[in-house]
Amino acid sequence: MRRLVKVVAAIPRGHLHMRMALIFDDGEVVILSEALAAGLARAYIDVAAHPTRRGVVLCVGEVEGKPGYAKTQLIECGGEGEALAEIEELLRGEALGEKEGDRGGSGGRRG
Repeated sequence: MRRLVKVVAAIPRGHLHMRMALIFDDGEVVILSEALAAGLARAYIDVAAHPTRRGVVLCVGEVEGKPGYAKTQLIECGGEGEALAEIEELLRGEALGEKEGDRGGSGGRRG
């Protein structure tokens, strides 16, 4: 199973917005835009800091947002029930793959 080994976040020279790199032990690098990183942070906070909420689904969509914000954002598109069902299905598939000896599992969907 591949593992995340490093996260690098910076505003590159000549850019206005942060980029975040996720670096894995197999050498794969995933670059996130600031808008995507902010959406992931919102999802985490929406669930972790809420006294009763157990899930949220965010989808990529085009929005007419505030000045300076990217038009493509992660926006809420599904509720708690959908989030729970989807994550539980993904986890069951991951567990099944490991029982069958498939350590590759769900690839980029591990977390």
